[in-house]
Amino acid sequence: MDSKSRRGFTLIELLVVIAIIAVLISLLLPAVQSAREAARRAQCLNNMKQIGLAVHNYHGATGAFPLSNTKAFEEPGVYTDWGTWSAQALMLPYMEQTPVYNACNFDWNAWYSWGGPINDTAFNMRVSSFMCPSDGMCGRANINNYRGSLGTSTNMWTREQGDQTGIFSLTYSYTIADVTDGTSNTIAFSECLVGDINQRQSKWRNGPTPSQALVNWVPDVSRIPRAKLQQDLDVCTQSYNSGQGPWPWDGGGQDMGFRWATGSPGVTTFNTIIPPNSDQFPWAACRFGCVGCGIEFGQYFNANSNHPGGANTAMADGSVKFIKSSIAMPIWWALGTRANGEVVSSDSY
Repeated sequence: MDSKSRRGFTLIELLVVIAIIAVLISLLLPAVQSAREAARRAQCLNNMKQIGLAVHNYHGATGAFPLSNTKAFEEPGVYTDWGTWSAQALMLPYMEQTPVYNACNFDWNAWYSWGGPINDTAFNMRVSSFMCPSDGMCGRANINNYRGSLGTSTNMWTREQGDQTGIFSLTYSYTIADVTDGTSNTIAFSECLVGDINQRQSKWRNGPTPSQALVNWVPDVSRIPRAKLQQDLDVCTQSYNSGQGPWPWDGGGQDMGFRWATGSPGVTTFNTIIPPNSDQFPWAACRFGCVGCGIEFGQYFNANSNHPGGANTAMADGSVKFIKSSIAMPIWWALGTRANGEVVSSDSY
């Protein structure tokens, strides 16, 4: 009786094939993820390019850069500059968002008192150009990843001209002529991660609220002794690492990047003191003297992103540059100031 040969895999052969497939998948997944991040980073860069061009188009139309926040009525007869409209809101017509701009009633504040119901539709509208696709948390509760630079100032609510070193200010509009350091060497906007809506301590999203500061409110940190500033920042880091902060009691940091519409520190503006994605200072913001409060409106709030190695920034000339996390702190300061007279070479960052 002729015996017929039997065809098939042995168990060992099957296991070898499965192992080879597993190895191939393990090699493929990082490549796919890297390609996806490259696409997201390119979209983020395009968003920043739109913002940079909008800043210049606004300047061309009005003769000045926009305010970091406007003045408006919060109720009849009460004029305020808190909770009012941001530079982003003023630039909407120059970002192909005229319908959203027309929905804003700039006579009233953006989101509370009488202005709240009046501007509710525009205030809560999601504008994709203000959302970085690499930040998966943006768009859930908080909807703004791009913030204007106040420079090296920690004095966010000053009404004095010159007390903020960036191109944006609370009550003053600066022009290109005021940017004597050169528009290509001065940051206009940077990307920043939104706050942690899950109310937990989260690197680059949350931060501490220490009770006491050494520096606190200053017009320009580059003009004070470095040791004093370092002590200030060390207090923030120690508080963050020890878990001292607003979480989990009121979800501190939740309002970071809350809305693009309202001109507030940590919400639509930042300062150029801590380099982006700093491992030395892993907190997103730090607010002194208000334990239990949210960290927005504080003294320090940083640029950061989910892009490996740094963050995209839009310069005051409309160009976009990727700033590495390894940038030296004095160089980061120099890029944030509009008229401090620093000379910064392109190979230094």
